[in-house]
Amino acid sequence: MSTPEPDQGFAEFFRTCLPVVTRTLTALNGDTRVVEDIAQDALVIAQHRWADVHAYDKPEAWVLKVAIRLMRRWQQRHQHETPLGSMPAVDAVEHVQEVEALHSALRQLSPRHREAVALHHLLGYPVSEIAAVLMVGESTVRTHLTRGRAELRRILGGSDAD
Repeated sequence: MSTPEPDQGFAEFFRTCLPVVTRTLTALNGDTRVVEDIAQDALVIAQHRWADVHAYDKPEAWVLKVAIRLMRRWQQRHQHETPLGSMPAVDAVEHVQEVEALHSALRQLSPRHREAVALHHLLGYPVSEIAAVLMVGESTVRTHLTRGRAELRRILGGSDAD
């Protein structure tokens, strides 16, 4: 079996990875213009290191780690600014309002709680992979998930019995 050309392999990886990174960052930040730039920046970094990255067991997790770091840097530089947020589409106002309420609630969590909850509940990553992406222990991820979910319930007005 022959291996695909590096550029060809990256092109396919880019097509599948960009939506995942964009969704994750949107859940964490909400400013879609910034999210798209950061996601693409992370993938440009991956392209420059593709010779190594493509051999990783989970190259997507590596890109997510880079994207989250880039987003943290952006947030630190722009923390005094008001987030832009996205405007809801007229045809799907109710659904968008629910999604925006969730994203707004996620943005109120601490960065680590927000990252763990978004990676686990929005993207379905298991605790072990989240630990690798965030470079923390699995018990730390479980703690972030427990505290993050409790805080989300409080923010969204739900009961703690969920």
